[in-house]
This record gives sequence, structure tokens and C-alpha cells, in this order.
Amino acid sequence: MTDRAAIQHLMSAAADGDRASVEPLFAALWPIVVGYAAKFLGDASLAEDCAQDALVKLFGQLDRFERDRDALTWALTHATWQCRTARRRRERRGETVLEAAPEEARDERDAAIDRELVHAALDTLETLPARDREILYATLTDDDELRRALAPATFRKRLERALGRLRLSWRSRHGTL
Repeated sequence: MTDRAAIQHLMSAAADGDRASVEPLFAALWPIVVGYAAKFLGDASLAEDCAQDALVKLFGQLDRFERDRDALTWALTHATWQCRTARRRRERRGETVLEAAPEEARDERDAAIDRELVHAALDTLETLPARDREILYATLTDDDELRRALAPATFRKRLERALGRLRLSWRSRHGTL
């Protein structure tokens, strides 16, 4: 498996117009993105379609790649959007949603992808003011102490603003989401 630094280097070179780096970049990203999509969707054939669409969009937007951002996270963000879109389409059509593989069936690559996404999320959270982090934490953990300290409307409005700032921070760091 290609390491993160190699993917970063290849992505930067491809964004600078180096055509020779496109094929190795695709070869490095393909197994990671397909594995991520398969875990996300629980359907190998749909995962390949989503991974292909994500990489087509990614390579079409190479000129928008910011060199100070993480290339692998940017690629997985594209894959996430494609997987969500595919999942919504499948649900609208009333197709059966397959369950994800059991926890013990996960391999090392899946765990690595999970770690990368968690690190990206934590890094993004660190860019937010402490007040926003507190509101988000209270929401995720059902912290009743903070909820009781604020009027319900105030809590909802602060949560809305914190989520907005979180989205903006994620977009600025990792592309669209």
C-alpha cells in the first residue's frame, strides 16, 4: 500500500500538470477508495461504481487541490459524497439496503481509513472556538447539564451556528462536504 506522503506527492504533482503522476496516483487511490466505499455501502459492485465516479470527479478537479491539505482525505471526501448519493438513490427506489460487514470482518485497511477520518474530524474540530466544541460535545453525548443551562431555543441556535462553522472549516480544510 502506498503511504500517505507518496499520495500527497503524487496528488501535488498531478495538480501541477504532471501527466506521468496521474496513473500512479490512480493506482494508489483506487484500492483505498474502493475499500472505503465498500465499507460505507456494504455492496461491492456499487462501491466500485461510486469509487470510479469519485475518482473521475477528483481528477477533474485537480486544479482545485490545495497543496497544504491532505490528499487522501480529499479523495475520501469525494468518495463519501458519491456513496451518500448512491445510498439516497437506492433508498428512494426502495431497494434493499445491505448491512455492513460485521466488525470482525474489517481488515487493516478499513481500520486505517477510519483512523484517518477520525484524525481529520478531530483536526477540524480543533479549529472551532471552545464554545462551539462544547455545544457539539453536549449534542453528541446528550450532556443535559449544558442543555439545562441554556434556554432550548438558545441551545438550538448555538448548535446551528456551531454546525455551520464546522461545515465551513471542513470545506476549507478537506473540500466539499
